[in-house]
Amino acid sequence: MLALPSWAGAQIIREPRSASALDSALALEPIFARRVQADFEAFRKQNLPFGGLIQRENCDERVGRLCYRYSDSPELPAEPPIIAQRRERLIAVLDSTARLAPNDRWATGQRVRYLAEAGRYSGALQAARECRVGGWWCLSLQGFALHLLGEYVAADSVYTAALSQMQPEDRCAWRSVDLLVDPETRAQYRRSVCDTPERAELEDRAWFFARTMYSMKGNDSRTESYARQTMVKLLRDAPGPFDFGFDPDEREVVIRFGWPRAWSLLTSIAHPTYTAPPPGQGEPGGFGGPRGPGDPKGPSTPGGNTGPPGMGPPGGGGKGPVTGPGIGIRGGTGGRGAGVVSPYGLGWQPSEQSIRGFQLAPAFRFIPPGFVLTDPSISDSSAWRPQLPPVIARYAPPYARQLVALEHQKALFRRGDSAIVVMAYDARTLQGTTTTPIDAALVVAPSVTPKDFVVALHNAPGVHVFTVHAPWGPLLMSAEVAAPSLKTLARARYGLAPPITLGARVTLSDLLFYSPYGSFPATVEEAAPHALSSERVDSRKKLGVYWEAYGTDPAGESMKVSLTVVRETGKERTPVSVTVQDQSARGIRVSTRALEVDISTLRRGSYTVQLEISVAGQFVVRADHRIEVVAP
Repeated sequence: MLALPSWAGAQIIREPRSASALDSALALEPIFARRVQADFEAFRKQNLPFGGLIQRENCDERVGRLCYRYSDSPELPAEPPIIAQRRERLIAVLDSTARLAPNDRWATGQRVRYLAEAGRYSGALQAARECRVGGWWCLSLQGFALHLLGEYVAADSVYTAALSQMQPEDRCAWRSVDLLVDPETRAQYRRSVCDTPERAELEDRAWFFARTMYSMKGNDSRTESYARQTMVKLLRDAPGPFDFGFDPDEREVVIRFGWPRAWSLLTSIAHPTYTAPPPGQGEPGGFGGPRGPGDPKGPSTPGGNTGPPGMGPPGGGGKGPVTGPGIGIRGGTGGRGAGVVSPYGLGWQPSEQSIRGFQLAPAFRFIPPGFVLTDPSISDSSAWRPQLPPVIARYAPPYARQLVALEHQKALFRRGDSAIVVMAYDARTLQGTTTTPIDAALVVAPSVTPKDFVVALHNAPGVHVFTVHAPWGPLLMSAEVAAPSLKTLARARYGLAPPITLGARVTLSDLLFYSPYGSFPATVEEAAPHALSSERVDSRKKLGVYWEAYGTDPAGESMKVSLTVVRETGKERTPVSVTVQDQSARGIRVSTRALEVDISTLRRGSYTVQLEISVAGQFVVRADHRIEVVAP
């Protein structure tokens, strides 16, 4: 027997029939499912919750006919239960259709879509794996579900396989970052040819540096982009709640900001208008005021009646309630598309009721600016601000509902053609992290050939020191502490540009601040475990400063060392300054040194610790590092 589900949930039972009759019945199943899907979206629109009033002009971004506004609020409007129930009936129809016709592209895609919309990501993955459509379509559905499940490594692998099976023009469209980058980067990107190694290198570089969390396996930023491309295909096949179907404007919004995860009704209004009556004529009711000089009846009276709930007064000026999904604007006719109050006088421009889609929030800048992509080593922390304008496109990583600054200290040292990066962090100030497990990592990536050099720790302590070895040259550092249960990520990300001192034989490393421990460190490996976990220092304690001088004469040479602590603004009554005559290390070209400085005379405030080295035959070289004095 063949059971075809009806919209009411009943079953139409038919007797066994010939193979040709069965084929005809199976052909009807996808047609029936399309009707049920269209009915569901119509039902959804009729039962959306009311989302309030908003002025049409207030847009953060205008995309054709669509108005995009951003809010950091993660709250989504609650979906009415009747819509969720109706969706489950649609999913039941799609389940039946996909199983009867697993090679039907439309049915398999919409089944995955609505399972995902219901939050049933595991079910969506199972449905994608049951897909029997030839080519790349089933793989893209699997990648979509895997991404939503947070399985980013698997999603990236499956999407890569899907892209390899696409025609060049389709693969070019899916990989494109054209709508996601700033105008300067877009101009450079468009000079490359689609589906060539040159363009692929630009795209891969953009996605490498676009990752929110470098220490996490996989590339969720890239799979998020592919998931949006998948949703574009699904919405093209079967439009969602928006009016006008799925048009190029909605496609651009989905590509740049993601697809809506919730919807509400919204009444948009414009500013009031005033139309003056012709000379000698008064205003026939409405908002009152003196009539024209030729009117024998004298002043007008407030016109209009009190309208019913949900509507404005038909004559204007009344006091009808403004409430409910069918809201009217005071002075209008209520409902959808309120009109002008009267031919003359004070009125309102037409208002209209529209549907508002809600993307996930908070959402951060998707791909960093072009100058960062070109050379990340020159970027400072401000270049990685999650809301750095202009925000061309956004992404809301589910594991980072909070993205905050990480309190830390870093220093860069050289060993031939290798770099040593020392980073100490303090996560104790992050709310809630003292009672929940955290993961911590230090990731360093060369600017020229992007590749991660990572050291990570699961169930990390609140205070810790990491050391990473990487190739010597321009680098990008990303220090990360994540609290998965809190969906919080603390991050410090900026460039590490090796010091370049033209014409100088002797150069300096960064300064590493450490807590004195009874002896002076002779190597960075000895100093690192005692590194301060913050640039905020207590003036009641001595400040240890470790550094290295490179290129010193292995036969030994005299070095004048001066260390000064300078207040960044204003003057310090008792500045700290230390000057010593030193001798370089013998037998090697690296002289490691450390000092302990008494900073008890410093008041609260921001200071720069300056180190100057003078050797015979060259100018003075300098290294500096900022500190914040926090104790009296």
